[in-house]
Amino acid sequence: MRSSVSRQRRFSRVVLAAAVVAAAAPVRQAFAQSGGPPPTASAGVANPFAPDATKRVPVSKAVFGDAGVIINARNDGFIEVAAAGPQKTVLIQLRTMAARAWVDSTSRMLGARPPKKSALPRTVRSDIQEYGTDTKMAVTRRDTTGGSEYALFFSDAPNTGFTIPVEQSEADVFVALVRKAVTQSAKMLDKADTTAKPDSAPPPAPKKKKPAAKKPAVPPADTSAKPPTPNPSTAPPATTKPATPNPATTKPTPGA
Repeated sequence: MRSSVSRQRRFSRVVLAAAVVAAAAPVRQAFAQSGGPPPTASAGVANPFAPDATKRVPVSKAVFGDAGVIINARNDGFIEVAAAGPQKTVLIQLRTMAARAWVDSTSRMLGARPPKKSALPRTVRSDIQEYGTDTKMAVTRRDTTGGSEYALFFSDAPNTGFTIPVEQSEADVFVALVRKAVTQSAKMLDKADTTAKPDSAPPPAPKKKKPAAKKPAVPPADTSAKPPTPNPSTAPPATTKPATPNPATTKPTPGA
């Protein structure tokens, strides 16, 4: 009975996170169109998250510990991570370049060997913050003599947030899903850049002209050379001479 109730709660949190992702974009777009500052951005900072016909591709809808998490890729160079905790829901939007750097550092943290046995526990944390806001998420690893403990952390304001204990495999899967969203967003952004205007494209490189081919010089005719010897097998063409008429002769007539 308890397992079924827990599953229902997790599913409801995933649905709640999806609703937050769907509702956040129109609200921020309305603020951008009205000229007012975004609700979480400080004054004087432009809102880089006001979407305009933004295309979203779902990457994952999963449950980690007691939180439902939704990860989306966008075609404007951002990814979205929405997490619904026991009492709070957080939506964080990250640039692909910043998210890629966070994924690399977090993967190294998770893959590092635990330190030698020591009486003092060691805690390491890899976090990332949304530009212009206080929203952040993090992966925490705590090494003790009994092993390593892992947790996900989400917050949208200072001194607030919630921590979700997870297994090492869940932490690896979460980081892998964020990496997948970063890769998908980068592909969508590259595809959109191919439709840019020709004026924004760099000018083509000038083509190198090939040198004109020089004609071989014709040697002058040798006047001292002998005329060609006629081939005896080839008979010269016959020539006809005009007939010469004989002069008329008159015979004397007897008795003249």
